[in-house]
Amino acid sequence: MKKIIITRIILIILIILWMYLVFGFSGQDGEQSSGISYKISMILTGNNEEIAIIIEPYVRKVAHFAEYAVGAILIYLLLYTFQKISSKIRNISSIIITIIY
Repeated sequence: MKKIIITRIILIILIILWMYLVFGFSGQDGEQSSGISYKISMILTGNNEEIAIIIEPYVRKVAHFAEYAVGAILIYLLLYTFQKISSKIRNISSIIITIIY
C-alpha cells in the first residue's frame, strides 16, 4: 500500500512538471518555437541548413505530439494505480484529460 502511495505522489509530481512544461512552451510565440525546432533540425541534419529548413515544421509537429503523448502516458499510469478503474476508462480518461489540458 505504501508503495502505491509513493508511486502516485511521484506520478502527480511528474504530471505537474509536465503541465508546467506545456504551459511554458505554450507561452512562446511562433518565432521562438520555430527557432528551437530549427536548432534541433540542425542537430539532426548535421548542420545541413537546406535540409534543416525543410524538416523544421515536421520536427515542430512531432515535438507537439510527443509533448502531449508524455502527458497522456503519465495520466494513464496514475490512473493505473487505481485498480478498480477499468482499462477502457483509464484509456479514455487519460486521452480526454490530456485534450482538455
